[in-house]
Amino acid sequence: MNALEWFRSLLRRALTRRRTVEMSPVRKVRIREEAPTDRFVLIIALMVIFFVGLAALEIVHMVLLGTWNEVVFNGIMLVVGTIVGAVWGRQNG
Repeated sequence: MNALEWFRSLLRRALTRRRTVEMSPVRKVRIREEAPTDRFVLIIALMVIFFVGLAALEIVHMVLLGTWNEVVFNGIMLVVGTIVGAVWGRQNG
C-alpha cells in the first residue's frame, strides 16, 4: 500500500458517519455507518496537501526572508476554511 492509498483510507475512516438507529425492544440500537464518497475523500485529501504546501511555503519565506507573508497566510486560511466547511456540512447535512 503506497502513501496515497494509506492517506485516503485514513481520511475515509475519519470521515465515516456513525449514527444510531432505534430498533426493536430486543435490540435497542443499531449503529449505521455511512462512508463518504470517493470524490469527497479526494477533495479533502487535496485540501490537506494544499495546506501542508502553503504552510511549508510560509515557513521557508519566514526563514529565508525573515518576514511574514500575508498573501500565503490568507491562502492557508482559505484552505482551512474550505476543509472545515466541507467536513462540517457533511457531518450535519
